[in-house]
Amino acid sequence: MAATDTAPGSSAEDTADAASVNTRSRYAIKTSLSLTLAYLVPISMGWPQPQTAAITVMLITATGLTSDSLQKGVMRVLGTVAGAIIGLTLIALFPQERMSYLLAASITVSILAYLYNAYQGDSTLFMLTAVVTLMVFNGGDAEGAFQYGVDRAFMTAFGVIIYTVVASTLWPVRAVDNTRQMAAGVASAYSRAFRTLVHPVAEGPENTDEQLTALLASEAAFQAHFTSIKRYAYNVEAYLDEWNCVVACYEELQSLLLPALKQETRRGVDFENYLENYSEVVAHIEEKFAQLEARWDGRESQQTMQPLVVQYRPNSLRDAPHLTVAAVVTRAEVLTKIQNILVDLCSALDSMLFDRGGFTARRKPGRKPIFIWRDLENVKTAARMFLTFWLATAIWITVNPPLGFTFVALCSVLVLLVSYTPVTPKLLIILFTLGFTFALPAYVFLLPQMTHWLELAAFMFAYAFIGFYVFQGPVSIFFLLGLFALGIQNTMSYNFDVILLVVLSLYMLCALLIITIHFPFTSKPEKLYAGLCRRFFKRCAHTLDAATDYRRRPRALPGDDGSLQLAKLRSWGTKIDSVYFPANPAQIIHHLNQACELLHGQIEVMAMRRKEFADNRLIAASYSPNSPKIMVDLCHNLATADTENNAVFSRVENALMEVNNRLNALRQDEELQKYERQELAQFFIYLNLQQSILSSIRACYEARRALDWDQLAETRF
Repeated sequence: MAATDTAPGSSAEDTADAASVNTRSRYAIKTSLSLTLAYLVPISMGWPQPQTAAITVMLITATGLTSDSLQKGVMRVLGTVAGAIIGLTLIALFPQERMSYLLAASITVSILAYLYNAYQGDSTLFMLTAVVTLMVFNGGDAEGAFQYGVDRAFMTAFGVIIYTVVASTLWPVRAVDNTRQMAAGVASAYSRAFRTLVHPVAEGPENTDEQLTALLASEAAFQAHFTSIKRYAYNVEAYLDEWNCVVACYEELQSLLLPALKQETRRGVDFENYLENYSEVVAHIEEKFAQLEARWDGRESQQTMQPLVVQYRPNSLRDAPHLTVAAVVTRAEVLTKIQNILVDLCSALDSMLFDRGGFTARRKPGRKPIFIWRDLENVKTAARMFLTFWLATAIWITVNPPLGFTFVALCSVLVLLVSYTPVTPKLLIILFTLGFTFALPAYVFLLPQMTHWLELAAFMFAYAFIGFYVFQGPVSIFFLLGLFALGIQNTMSYNFDVILLVVLSLYMLCALLIITIHFPFTSKPEKLYAGLCRRFFKRCAHTLDAATDYRRRPRALPGDDGSLQLAKLRSWGTKIDSVYFPANPAQIIHHLNQACELLHGQIEVMAMRRKEFADNRLIAASYSPNSPKIMVDLCHNLATADTENNAVFSRVENALMEVNNRLNALRQDEELQKYERQELAQFFIYLNLQQSILSSIRACYEARRALDWDQLAETRF
């Protein structure tokens, strides 16, 4: 029986592994073919600078996966043209003033580096603009400078075109398919969250927290993906109203289910004693979720289900405890709103997937910023690029490596790609050494024996395939640089001294990158993680302060919702080496990240419902702009690492008691007859949301205290 039970699981794992290998193989084949064509076509046509097109393909590939969007390819070509115009303009402005040109070029590419990281769409166009701005400079030689710049710009644009054509024709990665797959995953996560809400699991709140963390992570990933592709993916742009409705519905589901699942009193309440048709409404919603998932799977449904009215049992709440009243009224509102959201979701999917008419866009998502301007890592990366440019320029002027000014351009662009990524000095040196280990024997034994272009094509394709298949992301560049060290041209002249000088130049490039990614700004995970924690809690305090401002003219909410900082926390937290820091194992860091995720999600719910809460007469009556905001102060204490003060925890307890007192007062107030049930439900939700935020802040306190921050602050090489 045990063998029978384990067989399906192992089969599923084997299938997933096979699919992963197949995807990586296709990706490596496509990118290797693009690089090979970008090299061989210019060589066959007798065009100068063939390696420029291949380097362009390599850089685009390093920034992300291939895409089927021709519009994205056009934008990248426009970025190339813009870079050529900027670069040639700078050359024309400073024809005989090399240092003035270099200063202007360094400032320009640093600004482009900042825009590259700040832009939330396809930022490759900013990278290409920076690359071409530097590539068109021939080192200060006035003779033929314009023609040299035009040739470089043309070859860069040619590399973009080759990459776009291959990506669009050979196993195209359809952005709309990825978007639908991610949206379907989020729908399934919300369906599971609803089942957890109405059928609480036996494992307890820890299981719920894990599920909520996974839900928030999948929702954030979908939101980020949609923001990046909605302007370029044709089948997404054509149905943008429907997609906006889907995003808005998901945001509202989050604002409903997250506080409901964090409500402490829901487990002890039998809602069927107070809501007459509770079981029927729950079954109705579960069926609606099943229909939603079926639509995402491509199964059309002709059945339309209208929302059911949630009915209270007469006089059932008259003598009920105040917390029970709060839980029941809140649950009734959640069930009603979820039904309306699912109706709109199914309508949007019917229009988008099955071309049914009758869709009206009634929901719009919250505005997401196109640029995130005030991110500290983006500013530091721009400063790193400026510093790297001038260090590389000093080496170029004093040493004059064989690569010429291309050495400066490569250093500047590569530091942009590896800044604040998990690329360690050891990894850089290993990749460089592996690349040259493959390249040098090929230079001595293989290339001189080749007499046909197909032999050269097979060699280049095999070399590129190994790099793209084995190494993922920007690190593949450092292996593939060995290919460019070979100096493949139409007319080859073999000189072992020259290639050794090129290899030495590339090792100098590696050494320079190692210096600039660690000085003057550190890239050590433990330092970055500590700084991100402080900034995250400061942002939580700022957002919470604005989200609970219910005046007529409240302060504006922050444009950046903090999800980027949260993603960085998750990423850098996993990179902290527990061997160096044994008092901070991965499990404790995971608990802090999870607590931060839940706190951030609930603060976002408070921000999303600010207008709704501000219009509620009960909330407005209880709000005082001069009253101390305990939750904001607690977030500030978390930012300053003030977790040892017992008075802080007593304030939390007092705040929780205040919530209970408000509920008691509300339950006994005879004036409540003049308020509608919806207003009462909103007020209960408001109080429960505050209580759950306070509980999340306490969880963050406990998780933060469990870490040994003094050990993380220790200096290590």
